[in-house]
Order: sequence, then C-alpha cells, then structure tokens
Amino acid sequence: MRALRPAGSDPRFLVKALSEASGELRELLESVPRSQLHRRGAPPDEDWTLATLAYHLCEVEEGVGRQLGVLLTAREPVIPHVDLDDIPDPELAREVDATELVERFGWTRRRTTYVLWDLDDRDWQRAGIHPYRGRVTVADLARELYQHDLEHLWQARRMTESLASARP
Repeated sequence: MRALRPAGSDPRFLVKALSEASGELRELLESVPRSQLHRRGAPPDEDWTLATLAYHLCEVEEGVGRQLGVLLTAREPVIPHVDLDDIPDPELAREVDATELVERFGWTRRRTTYVLWDLDDRDWQRAGIHPYRGRVTVADLARELYQHDLEHLWQARRMTESLASARP
C-alpha cells in the first residue's frame, strides 16, 4: 500500500494545483469592473491593486521558470533569486493591460506545469544552490510556488470582495 503524502508534497497534487491558479485569478479579476483593477486595496492590502497583483504573479512565474531551467539543465546549478515578496510599482502595472497580465501569467504557468508534468521522482529531487537559502530542490520550488499562489489568490479574493461591497 502506498503511503499518503501530506498536501503540498505529492508532485501530482502540486502540478494540478499550480495548473488551476491562472484560471482562478482570471475569474476573480473578471468579477470586477476594469476601472477597479488599479484601485488600491483596503487594509491589509493597501499597497496592492489587482493589476499589481497580476503583474507580480507574472514576474514571479517567469523567475521560477528561469530557476527550474537552471536546476534541470545545469551541471552544478546556482539558482537565481526570485523575490516572492516584492510589491511592484503600480505604474509598472498600468503600462500593461491587466487582462494581458492574466493571459501572460496563464501562458507562463502552462509552460511551468508542462515542465513539471514530465519530471520523474529523481528530477523532483534535483538540487541547486540558492544565494540566500542554500540547497533547494525542484520540489522545494514547486511547493513554494504553490504556497505563493494560495496567499495571493486569497488576497485577490479578499480584494475583489472588498471592491464588490464598496460598489453602490
């Protein structure tokens, strides 16, 4: 009998959860008028807009894609840092349509999940050295990305609900 792994440690669970995040984000952003996508959130989200959230998720996804590329191809991988806590400048997010950001996130996430679907157990344990965290595996990156998604999807839900309740 196969032992059950806790949520977030089973690669199949992680890939499935990661593959669903962009659709959830799209649904949340489509639930508010476009004019509200650049409106600052209420506390604790006052430093964010829904557009900066989409921008941030794109940037993180592209960074994690680079990390995975290094981990899976380099002989002695040194993983580049990706700042999961960075709050983008709202003006950067204004330069790109929020709908385009969600599409970019979805496209980039599909690339990530396609890479992860093809990995075997040995690949999930491939490790590299991160400049601040030391040894990091593919599984570590996927779990971290999953947790990051959860935090920001809850944030997006909180913000869309706040915007909906503020409408006349």
